[in-house]
Amino acid sequence: MGTTGRTGTERRVTVIGAGPRGLSVVERLAARSAASGTRVRIDVVDPFPPGPGHVWRPNQSPLYLMNTPSLFPTVIADDGVLPVDPVGPLRNMSFEHWRLAAVSGEIAVDPDDAAHLTRMTSTSYPSRRIYGVYLDWIFRTLRDALPGSAELTVHRAEAVGVHVREQARHRYDVEISGGQNLPADAVVLALGHLDADLRPDQQELVDGAAELGLTYWPPAVPADVHWDDLPAGRTVLVRGMGLNFCDVLAQVTEGRGGIYTQEGERYVYHPSGREPVIVAGSRRGVPYRSKSVLEGYYARTLTTRFFTLDAVRALAVRADGPLSFETDLYPLIRKDAQWNYYTVLARTDPDAFEADPQDFLARFDEVLSGGDEHPEGPWTSRAERLIASAVVPGRQLNAIRLARPFEGVGFDSHDEYAAAVVHHLDRDVHGALAGEDDPLQMAIASLNAARTVLKAVLADLGIADASWTDELRRTFEPFVEGLASGPPVLRTQQLAALARAGVVRFLGPDPQFLVDEEEGRFVAGSPWVKGEPFHAEHLVEAMSPPNDVRRNISPLLSSMHREGLARVRAMETRDGVATVPSTGLDVSRPPYRAVRVDGGVEPGVHVLGLQLSAVQWGVAIAAEAGAPAELGARTLADADRVAEAVLGPAPLRG
Repeated sequence: MGTTGRTGTERRVTVIGAGPRGLSVVERLAARSAASGTRVRIDVVDPFPPGPGHVWRPNQSPLYLMNTPSLFPTVIADDGVLPVDPVGPLRNMSFEHWRLAAVSGEIAVDPDDAAHLTRMTSTSYPSRRIYGVYLDWIFRTLRDALPGSAELTVHRAEAVGVHVREQARHRYDVEISGGQNLPADAVVLALGHLDADLRPDQQELVDGAAELGLTYWPPAVPADVHWDDLPAGRTVLVRGMGLNFCDVLAQVTEGRGGIYTQEGERYVYHPSGREPVIVAGSRRGVPYRSKSVLEGYYARTLTTRFFTLDAVRALAVRADGPLSFETDLYPLIRKDAQWNYYTVLARTDPDAFEADPQDFLARFDEVLSGGDEHPEGPWTSRAERLIASAVVPGRQLNAIRLARPFEGVGFDSHDEYAAAVVHHLDRDVHGALAGEDDPLQMAIASLNAARTVLKAVLADLGIADASWTDELRRTFEPFVEGLASGPPVLRTQQLAALARAGVVRFLGPDPQFLVDEEEGRFVAGSPWVKGEPFHAEHLVEAMSPPNDVRRNISPLLSSMHREGLARVRAMETRDGVATVPSTGLDVSRPPYRAVRVDGGVEPGVHVLGLQLSAVQWGVAIAAEAGAPAELGARTLADADRVAEAVLGPAPLRG
């Protein structure tokens, strides 16, 4: 008997969403079907191409880059990582293995794509378009290699509802656009990025733009935007300086014929004359930090001593109640980051210490290895006193300055601020190119490695609800994203070149974007930078729609909520009196079945990917090639658990 109570050996499964998460589910269903002999009929529903889905479709501009190097992403687990190995032709086919196979001619790709892949290395950052080509190849190869026990049908349509049919042969009907209903024993929600309602301040900008004839572009997936509509030579305000900001700049510079040349670590931009003048602002006032230039994804010399899975599991055993991020986890993350910073500083710049750097490291090791039960106070206070006495001022690690380099600093003019930002960018480039020989970059590399462990800790052990909302999401997440989720160093070199060429200007920290009704234009300025605010007729939000089911515009989720099949997860507050809604759906423990409005678990509806943000962290990060299931390959393990639940237990290996 199946998990939904249906008898017989064949299962019918509808996978809603054909991007990477949905693709992994289909591969897992096929592999487990082949291993167990259980027959399965799979319907995949998505208006976008199966495999690439919405974000990775191959017909987008090649100027959009991924945020991970070629050696990192995959939708296929390595052999031995999951209980059942992948379907034959896909075994060990990460993006990098696929790239090398295409370069060698083992697999056939378009000649232009083959030439592009040949120019890449394992540490190159692929375009999102070429990753979409990989995903398309994975899907087509999987479709052609399906075992005889599996049948696959793709519906290029939108799912608009899931209905329970208690007395029918199959428990669910999945309603898709066009009026067709698909019977299913199980439904997998792999929805990916969804459009969302605007915030109140964004809606005010929409209304003001409509009234005054201005142009306001709300958050969107960059490949969906018609960048050619921004006029050359005109001022364009841009809010947001994260990864989407890099996409905006690429389209209005290189995308319009501009050219970069390199002079040492710096780039020089040669305008085409068709660029707009970009005036950008964000709360931090500067873009995300650059990714280090490393031999692999993680720094080879990185030392992780404190924030490990074993250490946190031991904490959880001793804890009296749920763990706290701020009290239990973050101190361990800080210890690793500080240790990596000062060990690299001692190796590369001994003059940064007042005395013997090795003596400092020995004393620092004693402080970090000890606990808070010490006659001289908690470890944080002892560490601060030791650092203040032993490390030259200006070389001490300052987390606030690291994340917000101009915190509390005023500037007398926009030109003065622009000069400070360009200097900051040049220093960031220098550090990123130094890689493992740069102390700041190694502190950031430590935070990046901690994210992988943290994802596993949160998924397996969890933390208190209030700690999740107040400490993790509100404080730590924006801090670590600005440091460890940055672009390849190339993008920072290009931004500095654009600023020197006058194509890009900067507003300053904590900017305000308003509609000036008297002047009939948008106005933007920063309280930290003196001078006249910038005015423009065009304002662009350089960000994607938020991954928040409370705001997502989805006929499917709205319908499922009305019918009681899904609900937003509520999180407890510190006082325990009230709850607050989270950003994700309420689900059971893995294999993540949806929790109904009445609190019961819906047996055949599974959730994967972005809508798991109430129980997982970093849900947008791709699966890591070569990683174990409990760490970097967790998204693949989640897909495998869903396939196991739908089809039944897999046979023992060997």
